[in-house]
Amino acid sequence: MKFSPGLGITCLLRNKRIKITHELIRTILHLEDGGVRLYTTKTIPHTDDYDPINACCHVTCKNCQAVVRLSSNQLTLPCRVLHNIIAHIIVPRKGHLDEVNHYDVFLLDSIL
Repeated sequence: MKFSPGLGITCLLRNKRIKITHELIRTILHLEDGGVRLYTTKTIPHTDDYDPINACCHVTCKNCQAVVRLSSNQLTLPCRVLHNIIAHIIVPRKGHLDEVNHYDVFLLDSIL
């Protein structure tokens, strides 16, 4: 897999090239183009159809009353697998791979 700024993500699977542009990702996740932004894990993403409390309930299968700090062991099994992919490939980080931040919940809820 290779990432090229402006071109998107390109990978080869069974001798077939798959190219995902940032426009396609934005369309799939129903995001508006807000330009370049500073990435921070402490802010909650805001879109028209995203509710952080419902997203927490969706990825944990528990009745959440507020946005809480999550760990990967609180996620359902499919969400745990997807979170592992997010933490290692999509938004790689160096440490604390078991912590689930707001963007992880946003991505999990958007994918599922």
